[in-house]
Amino acid sequence: MKLIINIIIIMLIIAFALYLLIKTFQRGKQGKCAACDYDCELKKQLAKNKK
Repeated sequence: MKLIINIIIIMLIIAFALYLLIKTFQRGKQGKCAACDYDCELKKQLAKNKK
């Protein structure tokens, strides 16, 4: 019984990790990084270079 419970828990962890990876790659295809909502140094440099 313990083996079945452990296998179920491991499968849930793997499924959640795959879900997060798929979601991250889909966002990457859209051209957005995880920090797009923040005012980071890279954004400041890009804005300065565009002017």
